[in-house]
Amino acid sequence: MPDAFQFSRRRFVAGGVALAATRFPAGAQVCALIPEQEQGPFYLADELVRSNIVEGKPGLPLSLHIVVMDVRSCTPLANAAVDIWHCDALGLYSGFTKQNLMGPGGPPPGGQRGMGPPPENHPSDALTFLRGIQLTDSNGAVTFQTIFPGYYMGRTNHIHFKVRLGGGESQRTYQAGHTSHTGQIFFPEELAVELMAQEPYRNHKIHRTTQEEDQVYGDQHGKLSVARVDPLSSGLRAELIAAVDPSATPGPAGRMGGPRGPRN
Repeated sequence: MPDAFQFSRRRFVAGGVALAATRFPAGAQVCALIPEQEQGPFYLADELVRSNIVEGKPGLPLSLHIVVMDVRSCTPLANAAVDIWHCDALGLYSGFTKQNLMGPGGPPPGGQRGMGPPPENHPSDALTFLRGIQLTDSNGAVTFQTIFPGYYMGRTNHIHFKVRLGGGESQRTYQAGHTSHTGQIFFPEELAVELMAQEPYRNHKIHRTTQEEDQVYGDQHGKLSVARVDPLSSGLRAELIAAVDPSATPGPAGRMGGPRGPRN
């Protein structure tokens, strides 16, 4: 693990962050239907089938483990495609040159509280970092090697994912298929606050949207999609159990109101 994160790992071991005791959020049930969250504007179809999606991006190494369950029988769902995509340490997504780093609604009420301008946006249309697809094994599991995600204006740290069935592998990707779930993965807030104060995340000179301020987290049951996180010798391991109905066609997730913005 990079030196910048040694203090965080010692706190893990000592129990300072208290993740080992909490594991999954209160009220979470392994075979309860996981709530839908919105897809967002940065999904791209036909990404590469691969487990390592880092492509040299700097950040704290993260081994992301997702277990997909069939909610009808409470059994692992095998051979399901799991797509994931997320931003880098400074809030940028691959595949989008014209990306608004201030978020879909621009600056939140109250501005950035003197945090400075966002980082320069370099063209990324031809890039594929931090995107990938894996097929679940007989235990319903997939694992991705990635980095802990950064943030951008209006959104807290999160990873997007969707579960598809009935498609097929072709030309290094998974094509078509029925989408049974679209969601997002969140992380314990105390951990995210600590990590964002370290390199390379702290180079992002804008206000970090907290979970309380994030409308998706608040209005779309984000507390039920918080991953369990454990320390590794070289980073973190995060795990989420996603119980889905393979036969369902979930409707789009909605928001209740306007942007919350940073609070004093």
